[in-house]
Amino acid sequence: MEKTIVQFILDNLWVFVPIGAAGIIVTIVLFFLPKKVTSEVSEDLSTDFISILKLRVNVYLVVYLFLFIGIFIIGLFSDFLVPSIVGGVIAAIPFLILTILEFNTKKSKVS
Repeated sequence: MEKTIVQFILDNLWVFVPIGAAGIIVTIVLFFLPKKVTSEVSEDLSTDFISILKLRVNVYLVVYLFLFIGIFIIGLFSDFLVPSIVGGVIAAIPFLILTILEFNTKKSKVS
Protein backbone atom coordinates (compact mmCIF):
# COMPACT_ATOMS: atom_id res chain seq x y z
CA MET A 1 0.00 0.00 0.00
CA GLU A 2 1.34 3.42 -0.94
CA LYS A 3 2.09 5.85 1.85
CA THR A 4 1.66 9.10 -0.06
CA ILE A 5 -0.05 10.37 -3.16
CA VAL A 6 3.31 11.19 -4.74
CA GLN A 7 4.50 7.61 -4.26
CA PHE A 8 1.24 6.33 -5.78
CA ILE A 9 1.69 8.55 -8.83
CA LEU A 10 5.33 7.55 -9.26
CA ASP A 11 4.47 3.85 -8.95
CA ASN A 12 1.70 4.21 -11.54
CA LEU A 13 3.46 6.66 -13.83
CA TRP A 14 2.77 4.51 -16.89
CA VAL A 15 -0.96 5.21 -16.35
CA PHE A 16 -0.77 8.92 -15.64
CA VAL A 17 1.59 9.91 -18.49
CA PRO A 18 -0.75 8.75 -21.30
CA ILE A 19 -3.76 10.31 -19.54
CA GLY A 20 -1.93 13.63 -19.20
CA ALA A 21 -0.63 13.50 -22.77
CA ALA A 22 -4.10 12.74 -24.10
CA GLY A 23 -5.51 15.66 -22.11
CA ILE A 24 -2.90 18.05 -23.53
CA ILE A 25 -3.47 16.82 -27.11
CA VAL A 26 -7.25 17.13 -26.80
CA THR A 27 -6.88 20.64 -25.36
CA ILE A 28 -4.66 21.73 -28.26
CA VAL A 29 -6.99 20.20 -30.86
CA LEU A 30 -10.04 21.85 -29.30
CA PHE A 31 -8.20 25.17 -29.11
CA PHE A 32 -7.47 25.28 -32.86
CA LEU A 33 -10.57 23.43 -34.14
CA PRO A 34 -13.41 25.98 -33.83
CA LYS A 35 -14.03 28.62 -36.47
CA LYS A 36 -14.48 32.26 -35.57
CA VAL A 37 -18.01 33.59 -35.82
CA THR A 38 -18.30 37.23 -36.78
CA SER A 39 -22.07 37.59 -36.46
CA GLU A 40 -23.45 38.93 -33.22
CA VAL A 41 -25.86 36.62 -31.44
CA SER A 42 -28.40 37.91 -28.97
CA GLU A 43 -29.42 35.58 -26.18
CA ASP A 44 -32.92 35.21 -24.85
CA LEU A 45 -32.59 35.03 -21.07
CA SER A 46 -36.30 34.64 -20.43
CA THR A 47 -35.95 30.86 -20.71
CA ASP A 48 -33.84 30.82 -17.54
CA PHE A 49 -36.94 31.51 -15.46
CA ILE A 50 -39.78 29.17 -14.51
CA SER A 51 -42.97 29.78 -12.60
CA ILE A 52 -43.59 27.80 -9.43
CA LEU A 53 -46.89 28.57 -7.67
CA LYS A 54 -47.11 32.03 -9.30
CA LEU A 55 -43.54 32.77 -8.25
CA ARG A 56 -41.02 33.39 -11.04
CA VAL A 57 -37.60 31.92 -10.14
CA ASN A 58 -34.36 31.23 -11.95
CA VAL A 59 -33.87 27.59 -13.01
CA TYR A 60 -30.29 27.60 -11.76
CA LEU A 61 -31.35 28.79 -8.32
CA VAL A 62 -33.76 25.87 -8.08
CA VAL A 63 -31.05 23.40 -9.14
CA TYR A 64 -28.58 24.74 -6.57
CA LEU A 65 -31.25 24.73 -3.89
CA PHE A 66 -31.99 21.05 -4.58
CA LEU A 67 -28.24 20.28 -4.47
CA PHE A 68 -27.97 22.00 -1.10
CA ILE A 69 -30.99 20.17 0.32
CA GLY A 70 -29.86 16.83 -1.11
CA ILE A 71 -26.34 17.07 0.29
CA PHE A 72 -27.64 18.12 3.68
CA ILE A 73 -30.28 15.35 3.92
CA ILE A 74 -27.88 12.61 2.76
CA GLY A 75 -25.30 13.81 5.29
CA LEU A 76 -27.82 13.82 8.12
CA PHE A 77 -29.07 10.32 7.34
CA SER A 78 -25.54 8.91 7.17
CA ASP A 79 -24.51 10.46 10.51
CA PHE A 80 -21.87 12.69 8.92
CA LEU A 81 -23.02 15.99 10.34
CA VAL A 82 -19.84 18.06 9.87
CA PRO A 83 -19.17 16.93 6.26
CA SER A 84 -22.83 17.52 5.38
CA ILE A 85 -22.66 21.05 6.78
CA VAL A 86 -19.41 21.75 4.89
CA GLY A 87 -20.81 20.25 1.67
CA GLY A 88 -24.04 22.16 2.14
CA VAL A 89 -22.17 25.43 2.55
CA ILE A 90 -20.10 24.72 -0.56
CA ALA A 91 -23.27 23.86 -2.51
CA ALA A 92 -24.94 27.04 -1.22
CA ILE A 93 -22.20 29.38 -2.51
CA PRO A 94 -23.49 29.53 -6.13
CA PHE A 95 -27.05 29.82 -4.80
CA LEU A 96 -26.11 32.85 -2.71
CA ILE A 97 -24.06 34.46 -5.50
CA LEU A 98 -26.89 34.06 -8.03
CA THR A 99 -29.37 35.49 -5.53
CA ILE A 100 -27.15 38.51 -4.83
CA LEU A 101 -26.50 39.12 -8.54
CA GLU A 102 -30.19 38.88 -9.35
CA PHE A 103 -31.05 41.29 -6.54
CA ASN A 104 -28.38 43.79 -7.65
CA THR A 105 -29.47 43.67 -11.30
CA LYS A 106 -33.09 44.29 -10.35
CA LYS A 107 -32.01 47.32 -8.31
CA SER A 108 -29.89 48.93 -11.02
CA LYS A 109 -31.39 50.77 -13.99
CA VAL A 110 -30.32 50.01 -17.51
CA SER A 111 -30.23 53.11 -19.70
